[in-house]
Amino acid sequence: MFDTGLLTFCTKSMTSTDGSMPREVLTPYARAYYGERTVSYTRTYEARGADCQIDKVIRVPFDAQVRTDCYVILEDGEQYRVDVVSPVIVRRDRRAIELTLVRLDELLEIGEVTT
Repeated sequence: MFDTGLLTFCTKSMTSTDGSMPREVLTPYARAYYGERTVSYTRTYEARGADCQIDKVIRVPFDAQVRTDCYVILEDGEQYRVDVVSPVIVRRDRRAIELTLVRLDELLEIGEVTT
């Protein structure tokens, strides 16, 4: 179910060094395995009707440290903003979290890992 790869959850923050102009960076805080899902025609159609964009839908384990204001970096280096977080029941005894992702137009610098 989570066999597509390993992703990194990040928060976006402003940082500046030596009094220079602040810039946005992604700060990693957790990692999780994920499985890529198919974006259905219904979901795509509804998103376009609401003037939204869906680039990817993935599932992560239910215990993943997902925050509503987080960002995701996949193994290929692509960066996404988490748009929707939806808990789903996979089987009667197994749950997961489905994330709707929107690709960032401009790649952000990756900062130091937080614990």
